[in-house]
Amino acid sequence: MTKQSKDVGFFIGWGETPRIDRRFLLLSSLVLVAAAGVGGALVASEQTPPGDGVWNPDDERDWPGMFVRAPYPMLRTVALDGTPRTAYLVSSNKQGVQHRLGSAEEGPVVVRGSLIARGKNAMIAVADGDRWLRGATAADMQKVGDRLSGWREQELGAATYAGEILDSKCWFGAMQPGQGKPHKSCAALCIRGGLPAVFCPEGLCGSGETAPLLTDEEGNAHGPGVLPFVADAILATGRLIRVGDVTQFRVALGDIRRR
Repeated sequence: MTKQSKDVGFFIGWGETPRIDRRFLLLSSLVLVAAAGVGGALVASEQTPPGDGVWNPDDERDWPGMFVRAPYPMLRTVALDGTPRTAYLVSSNKQGVQHRLGSAEEGPVVVRGSLIARGKNAMIAVADGDRWLRGATAADMQKVGDRLSGWREQELGAATYAGEILDSKCWFGAMQPGQGKPHKSCAALCIRGGLPAVFCPEGLCGSGETAPLLTDEEGNAHGPGVLPFVADAILATGRLIRVGDVTQFRVALGDIRRR
């Protein structure tokens, strides 16, 4: 066996990195970080804004007003800013309050619950238990005074919209974002449970300004036939009807189709 005349170099993983390699790795890292930041910003800019909906379930209060049962249970009351406002009534979970109404009659009542709001869209998640609804006294109604207008219908004309069907609770502020394909199963479950369905015209789902209540052609709540269309891109043709401060988009089931 012959003895090697000189040492043969070999790799040492913990040895000092050559200067030229350190410079390359540093520059590469900076480029990758910058590219990731720019890429993330571009992706974020293409997303639908989640909106400014808010809900504090712990902030329960009494809301006096006028109660109506159809097409969904609603309370005509006075908003925190003092303006008349219609608020849909829902349970704290994924259900409406229809099964909790019993023989409650339309008229002056006091509802206890927490406010869900997005822009001028309002909803009250009623308190758990049986004491969330009671008849209003004269003193209760003095708090709203004569600011509650009637429920007169105003025909706004025919309309055809591209957009999607959403459940109002999540879109108003219970979940963000409350629209799009990722929210489809949740929205369908909520609407099946009796939560009001709303229609979001294309391009306005990130805005709190427009979300008309979706009903059938007679102004009643849609049945389960509408569920397969929830959160899909659709085209709907119907009529816009103004009832108080609520705009209804009255559409027959046969006039809803996927795009």
